[in-house]
Amino acid sequence: MVDIACDTIDKLQCIEMRRKGLPRGFKWKLYEMAREISDKPLVLAAAEILDRSPQRIGIVTGAAVPEHMPVGENDGPFGASVLAKALLRIGHRVSIMTDPACAGPIEFLLKRSALDVPVIPLNLHDRAQQAALAPAFDVLVAIERLGGNSKGKLHGVNGVNRDAFRCNVDHLFATHAARGGASIAIGDGGNEIGFGRIHAQMKLRLPEMAQDDKADGGVFSIVPTDVLVIASTSNVGAYGVCAALAMLRGDVALCHTADEEIALHHVGVGLGLVDGGGGGAIPWCDGIPAEANAAYVTMMRNIVERT
Repeated sequence: MVDIACDTIDKLQCIEMRRKGLPRGFKWKLYEMAREISDKPLVLAAAEILDRSPQRIGIVTGAAVPEHMPVGENDGPFGASVLAKALLRIGHRVSIMTDPACAGPIEFLLKRSALDVPVIPLNLHDRAQQAALAPAFDVLVAIERLGGNSKGKLHGVNGVNRDAFRCNVDHLFATHAARGGASIAIGDGGNEIGFGRIHAQMKLRLPEMAQDDKADGGVFSIVPTDVLVIASTSNVGAYGVCAALAMLRGDVALCHTADEEIALHHVGVGLGLVDGGGGGAIPWCDGIPAEANAAYVTMMRNIVERT
């Protein structure tokens, strides 16, 4: 029964509602590629890694762009704070890693929910720092975090390079994997950490987006993780993982709530977190209004309760 419910959540969270101006029409293709190489629903595979005795879990998130999104977009921080709350509830120790520009809003979101979660600022492309951080965690979770392409470059979903101001954490995940650590990625565009798991398939089936002929390597990330969760937005993917974890634990309280989702959007505006879909200081995420994102949450919780 849990398998069926998680399969439904997988499909629900891939309903695409992106506004004009963002790449559209490829979400389901990404989901199919990831599901083809997974023997179970994606949110269930992620939840099973987290449904263990207390572990040290590091979440990496945050996506700031100077002038355009000076303290970052809201996709990622909301999901990170909601997932952290669920993980603390079941006994894990959680830390969040992010770029210094993104740290303030994330710290506020954690404080608002009374969560004892340290925020670790990442130095720009500091491989030594990443190598030192890797042993501190049993599991790494990337939520809306860019991963390097075939040339090690970071790109936004529209192909704009982000290397000058966004810490490349590829080395953190590579070092962690080499030590035998488990990893989960939650993304929505193919350019984030985790999509290395389906990189060959993306190049073949989405050549118009791959842009591999570009001198700096194109959009798609080559950084793999053990599990890749795909959703309309990365926040929604994090909520789906919480819902799957709630089913495994028999604890509906691990689910996010619609009221809190709407509240987060409005709090985020006050913190300077913007809608990554258009860069506006509005209660939307990736071009999707708060109420529509809350609808995802309502349906996920309903699936959990019925299961």
